[in-house]
Amino acid sequence: MNNSKKTNIKFVPIFAMLLLILNQILTYSVTPPNSGGQPMRYLLYWLMFLISSIGTNLIVLYLGFTSRQTKNSIKKLSKIYFYLICIGLFGVIFSVVAFKSFASQDLWLLLFPISHNDFPLASSILLWYVFGSLISKYIHKLSQTTMNSILLFIPWLFIFMPFLFGKQLWSIDSGNSFVWVGILFLLGILFGEENILSKIRSKSKIITLVIILLALPLLLKISPLSVPAANLHSRLYSNYSLPMFFISIIIFSLFISFKTIKYSKHKIIKSLPINWLFLSAYFFTQLPTIAYRLSNDLHLKYKISSVKWLLQILIIFLSVVITVFILTFIIEKLSHLAKINKTINNLSISYSDLNRTPYLIKEIFINNWRSLFVILIGLFLTYIQILSVYILTESPFKMSFLKDVITTSSQQILLSTIIFYLFFVLIFGIFNRYWYALIFSTGVFVIISVAEVLKISLRDEPILPADLSMITAMNELLKMVNPIVIIVALIFIIILFVSSILLEKRFNNIYNRSNWKKRVTFILIPLIVFSGSFFINHNNSLPKIVFKAFGVQPLFYDQTGGARVNGPVIQFINNIDTKIMNKPAGYSKKNIEKIMKKYDNSAKNINKTRKSSLSNQTIIFTLSESFSDPNRVPNLKVSPNPIPYLTKLKKQTSSGLMLSSGYGGGTANMEWQSLTGLSLSNLSPTLPTPYTQLVPSQKISPAFTDLFDSKIAIHPFNASLYNRINVFKKFGFNKFYYDGSKYKLTYKKRIGSSPYISDESAYKNTLKIINQKHSGSRFIQLSTMQNHMPFTDYYPNAKSFKISGSAFSKDSKSSIETYSQGLNYTDKSLKKFITKINKIHKPVTIVWYGDHLASLYNKDSMSKYGIPLHETDYFIYNNQTKKITHSNKVVSPYSFSALALKADNIKVSPYYALITNVTEDLPAMTIDPTSSQSNSLNGSNIFVSENGKKIKSSSLTKKQKQLLHDYRLIQYDLTAGKQYSAHWAQQKIK
Repeated sequence: MNNSKKTNIKFVPIFAMLLLILNQILTYSVTPPNSGGQPMRYLLYWLMFLISSIGTNLIVLYLGFTSRQTKNSIKKLSKIYFYLICIGLFGVIFSVVAFKSFASQDLWLLLFPISHNDFPLASSILLWYVFGSLISKYIHKLSQTTMNSILLFIPWLFIFMPFLFGKQLWSIDSGNSFVWVGILFLLGILFGEENILSKIRSKSKIITLVIILLALPLLLKISPLSVPAANLHSRLYSNYSLPMFFISIIIFSLFISFKTIKYSKHKIIKSLPINWLFLSAYFFTQLPTIAYRLSNDLHLKYKISSVKWLLQILIIFLSVVITVFILTFIIEKLSHLAKINKTINNLSISYSDLNRTPYLIKEIFINNWRSLFVILIGLFLTYIQILSVYILTESPFKMSFLKDVITTSSQQILLSTIIFYLFFVLIFGIFNRYWYALIFSTGVFVIISVAEVLKISLRDEPILPADLSMITAMNELLKMVNPIVIIVALIFIIILFVSSILLEKRFNNIYNRSNWKKRVTFILIPLIVFSGSFFINHNNSLPKIVFKAFGVQPLFYDQTGGARVNGPVIQFINNIDTKIMNKPAGYSKKNIEKIMKKYDNSAKNINKTRKSSLSNQTIIFTLSESFSDPNRVPNLKVSPNPIPYLTKLKKQTSSGLMLSSGYGGGTANMEWQSLTGLSLSNLSPTLPTPYTQLVPSQKISPAFTDLFDSKIAIHPFNASLYNRINVFKKFGFNKFYYDGSKYKLTYKKRIGSSPYISDESAYKNTLKIINQKHSGSRFIQLSTMQNHMPFTDYYPNAKSFKISGSAFSKDSKSSIETYSQGLNYTDKSLKKFITKINKIHKPVTIVWYGDHLASLYNKDSMSKYGIPLHETDYFIYNNQTKKITHSNKVVSPYSFSALALKADNIKVSPYYALITNVTEDLPAMTIDPTSSQSNSLNGSNIFVSENGKKIKSSSLTKKQKQLLHDYRLIQYDLTAGKQYSAHWAQQKIK
């Protein structure tokens, strides 16, 4: 006989909910204390954890106990799913609003809840709950003796025997196990039928419970725990162990035994869906996004006082409890709204429907085949697009490509399919014809695929928004394409057009056309979604958060690689939101002409004291990959000094520190600044990589190379990254030596097992070019690769440097040792290089600099040490004058051209008169290095003094502010404006 109506059993879900929430917080947000270091906190933590772990046991016992009262439990599956959707969406919204991120998995599990096993307990309970009333009815018919026998048999076989033998006899390895849930569910049914728990006196239960609870601390001392809570599997402590089973049964029986508590009859309290509270709490705390936040953003610090520790646990606990109560109340109210309630009822199934499962699946397919067909076509087209890029960029073809596309780009394929589907919906809203919309959408995506293949084949670059401006030059574009391709494309378009007409006529009557309200909705929703493309690179914007959730990597430094990983459509969208630069006040042709005239005069004044010209001069810009003195890194000591020669050389020549705009990356941005004289910090945050996002769209790209007769670039690596081949061509380089180019690198030696060509070989290649006969001025851009990440144990004697300090983690120590050895090799190679340069009987000037620090110092706070973690070494050396024009000067890369001309006492052109003024009269400007733990965004412009301190722009003098404004106007004109000053910036020195 079931006496649940006369007991406090209805409060079990609330109590179980509270225990579950506490258990999840202790699992995710708290690191288990050590029994030796914090004995009292250790006992308190594990006592709370073990007791709270029985919350899941109690709810299963409760469901079994009340199963006879639960009518048509299978019909509640649709409402359970409604709860999951609501709570899942709340989790996504919470993560987006509070933490500016979520994962596509958070949406996927709403459609396929059991696909990732995120809700193991719910999955185990489901079948027992659905068929609980049937099982309960069957057990009810059994005799008293049979039920008593089962009550003895189940605990003995499934609980006592595994405890005695210490083996998992029935594959019960967690409290979520289907077998364990079944045991508790059946016991709950039997407890509801028999009054066995009620027959035991409450006093005896309480005494037994107290004894077990007092024994737990003793057990914890005798057999201490040292595993993470999530990995706890023990016959003493797991919630499926004998002690925890006893505690669960005793507490459950106490709810049955005590007299009914009269609770408030207030309308809100009465309307609170008690039975749904545990479900809400379970779904909420098990959501991957919530579990992640509890584990990371809300994780308690280990070294805090016990009082503060308990207080923080209590605060998180109460916050989650309140959230669950509010969520449950709101969801329950929503479920009673007419339309939602009708949908829930329509989706509900009965036991009789199980016999009709094949027919139901068929009916679902028939009702939704058109949408499914669109999705399948979208998946297929996106897969083919990405595979095509793979084949073009990863030759020769391998069968593994077919699998690689799915394994590396599954999320991006899904996102592209969503974009395809929305595009179809938009076209369908316009035409109100299914086949017209489908064929048109398919045609557009096929054309994109073909255009992508052609563009990559011709330019080694995917389709970008800048290419749309070339539509006006369609005749010239078509001349570049094989006529056969054009003919095939035209035939394909005709076939699509005819097919759409025939299909529309043939299947015209198999679907209902939409009314005007639906059509407006079909048009508006995709347009609203697609408008997000214009904010895709805005920091913390919703479109950027969504793209990040689907694993989209913009890869602006490697656009073709981006198309290979993300697909052509997504990579195109990545490049839509690229505002180049904010327009400075007063931008006009008239004002630009005034500035040009102003610095025409400035050039004349500077040149009065300059005696030399560029004729027969050789200037080398040497970018040394990841080079920076590690002993300048805060909280780090490397001994002996790995770069003794450079340390000495910097004292003998013009030298100082360069402000890098990157940390661990951004090489091309330093190149761009040094070659153009423009500052990255003036650009928009949506344009992080000028080489791929800016230079291709510029009609004219003024650069330092414009001043020279001969321009040569050397990069001892492949040139696929950063669009260097096309950029250097636009900058006027005559030759580009790289690994795989038609201009062969003579020296390609590597050190140890390093995959990168050594700096010694890079310098030898440079010397070979310097010694070649030539007339006139010459510029060489050398970008080395030896010290590029990762810093694996490449070198045979990397352990010769001792690393100490608190700037790095244990995992980084070996990498820093390898890195330091690499610097030492560079230092020795540099000494040989300078020695050879000194023997050359013609003027050679070297501007040598490190592009950024290696990202190895993960224990140093960027907010505290941002500036020193972005300072690299540089020097300017001339083999004939050896004159020191400055020392210990802090500069940015855009100043190197002006500093090189000054070091050689070379006259300047008007544009470089402007750069000279900016270099000499303004503090060095850069991106704010303290605004991010890695690479900061453009636009966060700061100034840095000679002693490495930030300077506010408001502290600049009136003259400095005017100079800065002139500089920004010219930069805007050259990059985002009308280019009134482009030819002026390109003119040679007179």
